Parts: sequence; structure tokens; C-alpha cells
Amino acid sequence: MDHDDLGKSGFWIAQLFVVIATIIGVYLAAHAGLRQAIIFDSLTSQESSYYLRKSLHEELVDNVATLRAYANDTLSRNPPQSELVNSRPVLSRYVWDTMRYSPHTLEVPSGFLTGARRFGHEADAIIRKAEGRVYGAAFAATQMNDLLDRVEERLLPELRQNYESLARELAEQGIDVTVLKETE
Repeated sequence: MDHDDLGKSGFWIAQLFVVIATIIGVYLAAHAGLRQAIIFDSLTSQESSYYLRKSLHEELVDNVATLRAYANDTLSRNPPQSELVNSRPVLSRYVWDTMRYSPHTLEVPSGFLTGARRFGHEADAIIRKAEGRVYGAAFAATQMNDLLDRVEERLLPELRQNYESLARELAEQGIDVTVLKETE
């Protein structure tokens, strides 16, 4: 074993540079890794938020169609109260109910959450008032159609534009959200 190099300053300077280079290399690698992890987490979150927004939009579209048919086919005929109660529309609330358990719900702009909540609340209130004869059926049909018109003119197009914009942003980052082809 030759220990002659331990006394030379060149050996210690070389070892110091090796240690400094190692520390800098580890720092830079960790920094780059952290940056990539943050980007990956952000993109994954945006992708999940896209699917959540799209699903909420589709559920609202289905509910609008159901309520439009109810208003035009049932309420507009001014049927007896028993028929109103028996023909109460069943609204889809799977996505809305499931959203409370999703960590991505509050990433959806609050205007869309508020709009969807108000839509459900107002529709339920109109139905209850029609069934309880607080509103006449024809008046309830008018109220329901006004509500549905507002939702179709404002909330649904804005929500669609929002999730489509998010899809374009994700596509720019190389994430194709159309991979899950829909069957219609």
C-alpha cells in the first residue's frame, strides 16, 4: 500500500473537487427530478380535471334533455297531481355525487360548480312546487324551460369550451385525452 500521495496537496485538491462535483451533481439531479415530478403531477392533475369537467358536462346535458322532455311532455299537459308525482324525472347525479370524493373537484372553476349546483337545486324546486301545486303545471313548465334555456345558453357552452381548452393545453404537452374513445 502506497500512501505517499496523502501528503501531497494535489491529492487533497483533487479529492475536494470530486466531493464538490458530487454535491453539485446530486443537487442538480435532485432539482431536475423535482421539477419533472412537479410537471408530471400538474399534468396528471389537469388530465383528471379534464375528465371530471367533461363528465360533469355530459351529465348536465343528459339532465337538461330529461327535464326538457318532462316539461314539454308532462308539465305542459297540466296533468293531475298523482301523475306529476308518478312521472317525476330521474336525474343523473352520479358524477355530481362522486365529485365530492375527488381531489380534483376544486380544480374545476367555481362558476361551473356553482352553476351545476344551482341548476340541480332550481330544477328540484320547480318539480316540488309543481307536485305540491304551489305552481300550476303550465307555469312550472315555463319556469323549467326558462331554467333549461339559461343552462343551455350559458353554463353548458362555457363548460364545454373550458374542458376543450384544457384538452388543447394537454395536447400541447403531449397528452392525448382522446385516447379513451367514446361510443355513441
